[in-house]
Amino acid sequence: MENTHSNQLGTFVGSKVAGFWQAFIVILINQLPMMAIVSLMPALPTLMAHFSDVENKGLLVPMILTAPGLCIAIIAPFAGYFIDKYGRRKLLLVFITLYGLGGILPFFLDGFNTVITGRLLLGVGEAFVLVIGNALLGDYFAPNDRAKWLMVQGFFGSIAGSFLLALSGNLANLGWNYPFLVYGIAFIITALSFVFIFEPTIKITSAIDEESNSDGFPTRAALQAFLITLFFSILYFVYTIHFSLALDAMGIKDKVELGNMSAIASTAVPIGALIFKLVSKRPFWQQMALIFLFFTIGLVGIGTAKDVQTAIVVAWVQQLGCGMTVPVLVAWALNLFPVKYRGRGMGFWTSAFFLGQFLNPFFVSTITKFSRGVQATFMTVGVMCGVVFLFIVGLNLLFQKKDLEA
Repeated sequence: MENTHSNQLGTFVGSKVAGFWQAFIVILINQLPMMAIVSLMPALPTLMAHFSDVENKGLLVPMILTAPGLCIAIIAPFAGYFIDKYGRRKLLLVFITLYGLGGILPFFLDGFNTVITGRLLLGVGEAFVLVIGNALLGDYFAPNDRAKWLMVQGFFGSIAGSFLLALSGNLANLGWNYPFLVYGIAFIITALSFVFIFEPTIKITSAIDEESNSDGFPTRAALQAFLITLFFSILYFVYTIHFSLALDAMGIKDKVELGNMSAIASTAVPIGALIFKLVSKRPFWQQMALIFLFFTIGLVGIGTAKDVQTAIVVAWVQQLGCGMTVPVLVAWALNLFPVKYRGRGMGFWTSAFFLGQFLNPFFVSTITKFSRGVQATFMTVGVMCGVVFLFIVGLNLLFQKKDLEA
Protein backbone atom coordinates (compact mmCIF):
# COMPACT_ATOMS: atom_id res chain seq x y z
CA MET A 1 0.00 0.00 0.00
CA GLU A 2 1.29 3.49 -0.87
CA ASN A 3 2.16 5.60 2.12
CA THR A 4 2.72 9.26 2.86
CA HIS A 5 5.23 10.44 5.44
CA SER A 6 7.95 13.02 5.99
CA ASN A 7 11.67 12.48 6.27
CA GLN A 8 14.79 14.59 5.86
CA LEU A 9 14.66 14.35 2.09
CA GLY A 10 11.06 15.31 1.58
CA THR A 11 7.55 13.93 1.66
CA PHE A 12 6.57 10.65 0.04
CA VAL A 13 3.61 11.23 -2.28
CA GLY A 14 2.47 7.92 -3.71
CA SER A 15 5.54 6.18 -5.06
CA LYS A 16 7.55 9.38 -5.59
CA VAL A 17 9.37 11.72 -3.24
CA ALA A 18 8.60 15.43 -3.11
CA GLY A 19 11.84 17.04 -2.06
CA PHE A 20 14.19 19.83 -3.04
CA TRP A 21 13.55 19.87 -6.77
CA GLN A 22 9.78 19.84 -6.45
CA ALA A 23 9.95 22.61 -3.83
CA PHE A 24 12.35 24.61 -6.01
CA ILE A 25 10.09 24.37 -9.07
CA VAL A 26 7.02 25.32 -7.01
CA ILE A 27 8.96 28.33 -5.73
CA LEU A 28 9.85 29.28 -9.31
CA ILE A 29 6.22 28.85 -10.36
CA ASN A 30 5.09 31.11 -7.54
CA GLN A 31 7.50 33.83 -8.70
CA LEU A 32 5.65 34.24 -12.00
CA PRO A 33 2.85 36.42 -10.56
CA MET A 34 5.46 38.61 -8.84
CA MET A 35 7.38 38.82 -12.12
CA ALA A 36 4.19 39.85 -13.93
CA ILE A 37 4.09 43.17 -12.09
CA VAL A 38 7.60 43.78 -10.68
CA SER A 39 9.19 43.52 -14.13
CA LEU A 40 7.27 46.58 -15.26
CA MET A 41 7.50 48.72 -12.11
CA PRO A 42 10.57 50.77 -13.17
CA ALA A 43 9.07 51.07 -16.66
CA LEU A 44 5.83 52.71 -15.49
CA PRO A 45 7.02 56.31 -16.07
CA THR A 46 8.23 55.24 -19.56
CA LEU A 47 4.88 53.60 -20.27
CA MET A 48 3.09 56.74 -19.03
CA ALA A 49 5.13 58.82 -21.49
CA HIS A 50 4.68 56.40 -24.40
CA PHE A 51 0.91 56.25 -23.95
CA SER A 52 0.54 59.94 -23.11
CA ASP A 53 -2.29 60.29 -25.63
CA VAL A 54 -4.47 57.73 -23.82
CA GLU A 55 -7.44 59.44 -22.19
CA ASN A 56 -7.35 59.27 -18.38
CA LYS A 57 -3.84 57.81 -18.58
CA GLY A 58 -3.26 58.23 -14.84
CA LEU A 59 -5.80 55.48 -14.22
CA LEU A 60 -5.55 53.36 -17.38
CA VAL A 61 -1.78 53.10 -18.04
CA PRO A 62 -1.00 51.57 -14.59
CA MET A 63 -3.52 48.89 -15.57
CA ILE A 64 -0.86 47.56 -17.96
CA LEU A 65 0.72 46.35 -14.72
CA THR A 66 -2.51 45.27 -13.07
CA ALA A 67 -4.73 44.01 -15.92
CA PRO A 68 -3.63 40.39 -15.36
CA GLY A 69 -5.07 40.73 -11.87
CA LEU A 70 -8.58 41.07 -13.32
CA CYS A 71 -8.18 37.83 -15.30
CA ILE A 72 -6.90 36.02 -12.24
CA ALA A 73 -9.70 37.38 -10.06
CA ILE A 74 -12.32 36.06 -12.49
CA ILE A 75 -10.68 32.80 -13.56
CA ALA A 76 -8.88 31.52 -10.43
CA PRO A 77 -11.94 29.89 -8.77
CA PHE A 78 -12.66 28.02 -12.02
CA ALA A 79 -8.98 27.09 -12.29
CA GLY A 80 -9.21 25.61 -8.79
CA TYR A 81 -12.22 23.53 -9.84
CA PHE A 82 -10.44 22.18 -12.92
CA ILE A 83 -7.21 21.27 -11.13
CA ASP A 84 -9.16 19.44 -8.42
CA LYS A 85 -11.03 17.52 -11.12
CA TYR A 86 -8.36 16.94 -13.79
CA GLY A 87 -5.07 17.16 -11.90
CA ARG A 88 -2.15 19.57 -11.63
CA ARG A 89 0.72 18.66 -13.97
CA LYS A 90 -0.76 18.82 -17.48
CA LEU A 91 -2.64 22.04 -16.80
CA LEU A 92 0.51 23.54 -15.29
CA LEU A 93 2.56 22.91 -18.43
CA VAL A 94 -0.12 24.35 -20.71
CA PHE A 95 -0.69 27.53 -18.73
CA ILE A 96 2.95 28.38 -17.97
CA THR A 97 3.44 28.35 -21.74
CA LEU A 98 0.43 30.64 -22.21
CA TYR A 99 1.84 32.96 -19.54
CA GLY A 100 5.12 33.22 -21.46
CA LEU A 101 3.41 33.89 -24.79
CA GLY A 102 1.15 36.56 -23.37
CA GLY A 103 4.06 38.11 -21.50
CA ILE A 104 6.38 38.70 -24.46
CA LEU A 105 3.60 39.58 -26.95
CA PRO A 106 3.63 43.36 -26.22
CA PHE A 107 7.29 43.51 -27.27
CA PHE A 108 6.21 42.76 -30.83
CA LEU A 109 3.10 44.97 -30.81
CA ASP A 110 2.24 48.64 -30.35
CA GLY A 111 -0.93 50.36 -29.29
CA PHE A 112 -2.53 50.43 -25.87
CA ASN A 113 -5.30 47.94 -26.69
CA THR A 114 -2.95 45.31 -28.11
CA VAL A 115 -0.64 45.61 -25.10
CA ILE A 116 -3.60 45.11 -22.78
CA THR A 117 -4.61 42.04 -24.82
CA GLY A 118 -1.21 40.47 -24.24
CA ARG A 119 -1.46 41.25 -20.54
CA LEU A 120 -4.87 39.57 -20.36
CA LEU A 121 -3.48 36.40 -21.99
CA LEU A 122 -0.69 36.44 -19.42
CA GLY A 123 -3.36 36.81 -16.72
CA VAL A 124 -5.23 33.70 -17.88
CA GLY A 125 -2.03 31.68 -17.66
CA GLU A 126 -1.14 33.26 -14.34
CA ALA A 127 -4.51 32.30 -12.81
CA PHE A 128 -3.91 28.59 -13.35
CA VAL A 129 -0.19 28.74 -12.56
CA LEU A 130 -0.55 30.36 -9.14
CA VAL A 131 -3.47 28.17 -8.03
CA ILE A 132 -1.57 25.05 -9.09
CA GLY A 133 1.65 26.24 -7.43
CA ASN A 134 0.00 26.86 -4.07
CA ALA A 135 -2.03 23.64 -4.29
CA LEU A 136 1.13 21.63 -5.00
CA LEU A 137 2.78 23.21 -1.97
CA GLY A 138 -0.05 21.80 0.12
CA ASP A 139 -0.11 18.48 -1.77
CA TYR A 140 3.60 17.79 -1.49
CA PHE A 141 4.49 19.06 2.00
CA ALA A 142 3.19 18.90 5.57
CA PRO A 143 2.55 22.22 7.42
CA ASN A 144 6.01 22.48 9.04
CA ASP A 145 7.70 21.87 5.70
CA ARG A 146 5.36 24.35 4.03
CA ALA A 147 6.45 27.06 6.47
CA LYS A 148 10.10 26.29 5.69
CA TRP A 149 9.60 26.44 1.93
CA LEU A 150 7.45 29.57 2.18
CA MET A 151 10.34 31.20 4.04
CA VAL A 152 12.76 30.05 1.33
CA GLN A 153 10.31 31.36 -1.27
CA GLY A 154 10.45 34.76 0.43
CA PHE A 155 14.26 34.77 0.33
CA PHE A 156 14.36 33.64 -3.28
CA GLY A 157 11.61 36.08 -4.25
CA SER A 158 13.62 38.98 -2.85
CA ILE A 159 16.69 38.01 -4.86
CA ALA A 160 14.60 37.46 -7.98
CA GLY A 161 12.67 40.68 -7.41
CA SER A 162 15.84 42.76 -6.99
CA PHE A 163 17.33 41.20 -10.12
CA LEU A 164 14.15 41.83 -12.12
CA LEU A 165 13.87 45.43 -10.91
CA ALA A 166 17.44 46.19 -11.95
CA LEU A 167 17.08 44.31 -15.26
CA SER A 168 13.78 46.00 -16.07
CA GLY A 169 15.20 49.44 -15.32
CA ASN A 170 18.04 48.83 -17.79
CA LEU A 171 15.69 47.41 -20.42
CA ALA A 172 13.30 50.37 -20.01
CA ASN A 173 16.16 52.67 -21.00
CA LEU A 174 16.32 50.82 -24.34
CA GLY A 175 12.64 51.37 -25.04
CA TRP A 176 9.16 51.16 -23.54
CA ASN A 177 8.59 47.59 -24.83
CA TYR A 178 11.91 45.94 -23.92
CA PRO A 179 10.99 44.98 -20.34
CA PHE A 180 8.36 42.59 -21.77
CA LEU A 181 11.19 40.32 -22.96
CA VAL A 182 11.72 39.29 -19.32
CA TYR A 183 8.66 37.04 -19.53
CA GLY A 184 10.57 34.62 -21.75
CA ILE A 185 11.88 33.17 -18.47
CA ALA A 186 8.54 31.36 -18.26
CA PHE A 187 9.60 29.00 -21.05
CA ILE A 188 12.60 27.86 -18.99
CA ILE A 189 10.31 27.17 -16.03
CA THR A 190 8.02 25.16 -18.34
CA ALA A 191 10.93 22.90 -19.28
CA LEU A 192 11.95 22.43 -15.63
CA SER A 193 8.35 21.63 -14.67
CA PHE A 194 8.15 19.01 -17.39
CA VAL A 195 11.18 17.26 -15.88
CA PHE A 196 10.56 17.58 -12.14
CA ILE A 197 6.85 18.09 -11.42
CA PHE A 198 4.75 14.94 -11.02
CA GLU A 199 1.07 14.45 -10.33
CA PRO A 200 0.56 13.82 -6.59
CA THR A 201 -1.39 10.56 -6.26
CA ILE A 202 -1.69 10.95 -2.47
CA LYS A 203 -2.01 14.46 -1.11
CA ILE A 204 -0.89 15.64 2.32
CA THR A 205 -3.84 16.13 4.66
CA SER A 206 -4.14 18.75 7.39
CA ALA A 207 -5.97 19.24 10.67
CA ILE A 208 -9.05 20.52 8.87
CA ASP A 209 -9.45 17.11 7.17
CA GLU A 210 -9.59 15.42 10.58
CA GLU A 211 -11.99 18.01 12.02
CA SER A 212 -14.35 18.23 9.04
CA ASN A 213 -17.48 16.07 9.12
CA SER A 214 -18.94 17.46 5.90
CA ASP A 215 -18.33 16.46 2.31
CA GLY A 216 -19.58 19.85 1.05
CA PHE A 217 -17.37 22.72 -0.06
CA PRO A 218 -16.56 24.95 2.96
CA THR A 219 -18.28 28.11 1.72
CA ARG A 220 -17.78 30.02 4.97
CA ALA A 221 -14.03 29.35 4.94
CA ALA A 222 -13.83 30.41 1.29
CA LEU A 223 -15.66 33.69 2.02
CA GLN A 224 -13.40 34.35 5.00
CA ALA A 225 -10.26 33.69 2.95
CA PHE A 226 -11.57 35.85 0.09
CA LEU A 227 -12.49 38.94 2.14
CA ILE A 228 -9.42 39.02 4.39
CA THR A 229 -7.05 38.39 1.48
CA LEU A 230 -8.76 41.07 -0.65
CA PHE A 231 -8.31 43.64 2.11
CA PHE A 232 -4.63 42.76 2.56
CA SER A 233 -4.02 42.77 -1.17
CA ILE A 234 -5.39 46.25 -1.89
CA LEU A 235 -3.04 47.67 0.74
CA TYR A 236 -0.11 45.43 -0.26
CA PHE A 237 -0.03 46.78 -3.82
CA VAL A 238 -0.02 50.46 -2.86
CA TYR A 239 3.75 50.30 -2.51
CA THR A 240 4.37 47.73 -5.23
CA ILE A 241 2.61 49.67 -7.98
CA HIS A 242 3.15 53.28 -6.96
CA PHE A 243 6.53 53.56 -5.22
CA SER A 244 8.35 54.37 -8.47
CA LEU A 245 5.90 57.27 -8.98
CA ALA A 246 6.69 58.52 -5.47
CA LEU A 247 10.41 58.48 -6.27
CA ASP A 248 9.69 60.16 -9.61
CA ALA A 249 7.84 62.92 -7.71
CA MET A 250 10.95 63.36 -5.52
CA GLY A 251 13.04 64.01 -8.62
CA ILE A 252 14.41 60.55 -9.50
CA LYS A 253 13.87 60.42 -13.26
CA ASP A 254 16.48 57.91 -14.41
CA LYS A 255 14.90 54.47 -14.90
CA VAL A 256 18.01 52.57 -13.81
CA GLU A 257 18.16 54.60 -10.60
CA LEU A 258 14.45 53.98 -10.01
CA GLY A 259 15.00 50.24 -10.37
CA ASN A 260 18.09 50.23 -8.18
CA MET A 261 16.44 52.17 -5.35
CA SER A 262 13.40 49.90 -5.40
CA ALA A 263 15.78 46.95 -5.31
CA ILE A 264 17.51 48.35 -2.19
CA ALA A 265 14.18 48.57 -0.36
CA SER A 266 13.32 45.04 -1.50
CA THR A 267 16.26 43.60 0.44
CA ALA A 268 13.93 43.65 3.46
CA VAL A 269 11.62 41.06 1.90
CA PRO A 270 13.70 37.98 2.88
CA ILE A 271 13.94 39.31 6.44
CA GLY A 272 10.15 39.59 6.41
CA ALA A 273 10.01 35.96 5.26
CA LEU A 274 12.32 34.98 8.12
CA ILE A 275 10.07 36.85 10.56
CA PHE A 276 7.14 34.83 9.18
CA LYS A 277 8.98 31.58 9.93
CA LEU A 278 9.70 32.78 13.47
CA VAL A 279 6.05 33.68 14.13
CA SER A 280 4.44 30.96 11.97
CA LYS A 281 3.14 29.12 15.05
CA ARG A 282 1.66 32.26 16.58
CA PRO A 283 -2.07 33.08 16.17
CA PHE A 284 -3.06 34.53 12.81
CA TRP A 285 -4.23 37.82 14.38
CA GLN A 286 -0.77 38.44 15.83
CA GLN A 287 0.82 37.88 12.43
CA MET A 288 -1.71 40.30 10.88
CA ALA A 289 -1.02 42.96 13.50
CA LEU A 290 2.73 42.80 12.88
CA ILE A 291 2.23 43.20 9.12
CA PHE A 292 0.03 46.26 9.63
CA LEU A 293 2.60 47.77 12.00
CA PHE A 294 5.29 47.52 9.32
CA PHE A 295 2.88 48.90 6.70
CA THR A 296 2.03 51.86 8.94
CA ILE A 297 5.65 52.84 9.60
CA GLY A 298 6.66 52.41 5.96
CA LEU A 299 3.74 54.09 4.20
CA VAL A 300 3.48 57.05 6.60
CA GLY A 301 7.26 57.41 6.35
CA ILE A 302 7.21 57.50 2.54
CA GLY A 303 4.37 60.00 2.67
CA THR A 304 6.27 62.38 4.95
CA ALA A 305 9.83 61.84 3.62
CA LYS A 306 11.61 65.02 2.58
CA ASP A 307 14.39 63.27 0.68
CA VAL A 308 14.97 60.07 -1.24
CA GLN A 309 17.32 58.56 1.36
CA THR A 310 14.65 58.76 4.06
CA ALA A 311 12.06 57.32 1.67
CA ILE A 312 14.28 54.29 0.99
CA VAL A 313 14.82 53.65 4.72
CA VAL A 314 11.11 53.68 5.57
CA ALA A 315 10.28 51.75 2.38
CA TRP A 316 12.64 49.06 3.68
CA VAL A 317 10.50 48.79 6.84
CA GLN A 318 7.35 48.57 4.71
CA GLN A 319 8.93 45.75 2.73
CA LEU A 320 9.31 43.74 5.94
CA GLY A 321 5.52 43.62 5.95
CA CYS A 322 5.41 42.70 2.26
CA GLY A 323 7.87 39.88 2.94
CA MET A 324 5.50 38.50 5.57
CA THR A 325 2.19 39.05 3.75
CA VAL A 326 2.11 36.32 1.10
CA PRO A 327 3.54 33.45 3.23
CA VAL A 328 1.26 34.38 6.14
CA LEU A 329 -1.82 34.43 3.92
CA VAL A 330 -0.91 31.27 1.96
CA ALA A 331 -0.11 29.23 5.08
CA TRP A 332 -3.34 30.41 6.73
CA ALA A 333 -5.48 29.68 3.65
CA LEU A 334 -4.00 26.20 3.08
CA ASN A 335 -5.06 25.27 6.61
CA LEU A 336 -8.65 26.40 5.98
CA PHE A 337 -9.52 23.81 3.31
CA PRO A 338 -9.69 20.01 3.30
CA VAL A 339 -7.50 18.27 0.73
CA LYS A 340 -10.37 17.39 -1.65
CA TYR A 341 -11.14 21.11 -2.02
CA ARG A 342 -7.60 22.46 -1.83
CA GLY A 343 -7.52 23.59 -5.46
CA ARG A 344 -10.86 25.36 -5.25
CA GLY A 345 -9.99 26.91 -1.91
CA MET A 346 -6.72 28.32 -3.19
CA GLY A 347 -8.60 29.44 -6.29
CA PHE A 348 -10.71 31.73 -4.12
CA TRP A 349 -7.59 32.92 -2.26
CA THR A 350 -5.84 33.67 -5.56
CA SER A 351 -8.92 35.42 -6.93
CA ALA A 352 -9.05 37.74 -3.92
CA PHE A 353 -5.34 38.54 -3.96
CA PHE A 354 -5.34 39.59 -7.59
CA LEU A 355 -8.71 41.31 -7.46
CA GLY A 356 -6.99 43.48 -4.88
CA GLN A 357 -4.16 44.11 -7.36
CA PHE A 358 -6.65 45.12 -10.04
CA LEU A 359 -8.68 47.35 -7.70
CA ASN A 360 -5.62 49.04 -6.24
CA PRO A 361 -5.33 51.79 -8.93
CA PHE A 362 -8.99 52.71 -8.34
CA PHE A 363 -8.34 52.80 -4.59
CA VAL A 364 -5.21 54.93 -4.94
CA SER A 365 -6.73 57.18 -7.62
CA THR A 366 -9.74 57.88 -5.40
CA ILE A 367 -7.55 58.82 -2.43
CA THR A 368 -5.27 60.96 -4.64
CA LYS A 369 -8.24 63.07 -5.77
CA PHE A 370 -8.62 64.21 -2.17
CA SER A 371 -5.00 64.08 -1.00
CA ARG A 372 -3.65 65.86 -4.11
CA GLY A 373 -0.31 64.09 -4.46
CA VAL A 374 1.27 60.65 -4.48
CA GLN A 375 3.16 61.19 -1.21
CA ALA A 376 0.02 62.42 0.52
CA THR A 377 -1.71 59.28 -0.71
CA PHE A 378 1.00 57.08 0.86
CA MET A 379 0.57 58.92 4.16
CA THR A 380 -3.23 58.52 4.06
CA VAL A 381 -3.02 54.79 3.42
CA GLY A 382 -0.39 54.47 6.15
CA VAL A 383 -2.74 56.10 8.65
CA MET A 384 -5.46 53.63 7.57
CA CYS A 385 -3.07 50.76 8.28
CA GLY A 386 -2.31 52.24 11.68
CA VAL A 387 -6.01 52.33 12.52
CA VAL A 388 -6.36 48.67 11.50
CA PHE A 389 -3.33 47.74 13.63
CA LEU A 390 -4.83 49.42 16.68
CA PHE A 391 -8.22 47.83 15.99
CA ILE A 392 -6.75 44.30 15.80
CA VAL A 393 -4.70 44.73 18.97
CA GLY A 394 -7.52 46.42 20.88
CA LEU A 395 -10.10 43.82 19.84
CA ASN A 396 -7.92 40.93 20.93
CA LEU A 397 -7.02 42.61 24.24
CA LEU A 398 -10.75 42.97 24.84
CA PHE A 399 -11.34 39.29 24.12
CA GLN A 400 -8.47 38.29 26.39
CA LYS A 401 -9.89 40.43 29.19
CA LYS A 402 -13.31 38.78 28.82
CA ASP A 403 -11.67 35.32 28.89
CA LEU A 404 -9.86 36.20 32.12
CA GLU A 405 -13.07 37.51 33.70
CA ALA A 406 -14.92 34.36 32.68
